[in-house]
Amino acid sequence: MADAVDRDLHGAFRPVADHAERVRDMAHELTQVADRATERAAALQSADDGADRGAVAELVAMAEILRSLSGELHVLAQRSVQDLEHLKSQLIQSVRATALGNRRLHERFEVDVVAEAKFAGRSEPARVRNLSLGGAMMDLAINLAAGAGVALRVAGVRRELKSEVVRVTEEGTQLRFTIDNEAAEELRGFLEQVAPQKRGRPD
Repeated sequence: MADAVDRDLHGAFRPVADHAERVRDMAHELTQVADRATERAAALQSADDGADRGAVAELVAMAEILRSLSGELHVLAQRSVQDLEHLKSQLIQSVRATALGNRRLHERFEVDVVAEAKFAGRSEPARVRNLSLGGAMMDLAINLAAGAGVALRVAGVRRELKSEVVRVTEEGTQLRFTIDNEAAEELRGFLEQVAPQKRGRPD
């Protein structure tokens, strides 16, 4: 995954890298102009002892300014590349941490909890067989199409867990939660209580 992210980030940040490369090229060109100015000043002094000292001084000063600008551009380009690599590294680490966090959040725990399912204007008792922040599997097979809404009441969780049908099998009904943040936090606390004892397959 990290390699794929690195490739994507490389493509996303490529314009910045290209810009840094252009800045390097510009710095190199400024250095070349400065060298030519220095050579011109030296040629004027060698060709004629009576050369305009003002013109020579201007060429020398211009060469110094150009070299100074070239150095600053080189530093700017180098810092841009370093900052870019640092940012890419931080983003990759963040993606890894988020992915690991998501796997933990949606890890499915094997449980056996009394529940009540409300759907299609009626209410039916059920037992939740596995549970995660992402959804649940209950032993009640309900005759509803995928996407149909179900309100699930789980013993030990005060808030109603809104969900939708993912699939229905002979073993029961797979639900995907569509809960708000408050319900998710309460469910998280419930899962933290059951997690040390019961772990199931990934969601």
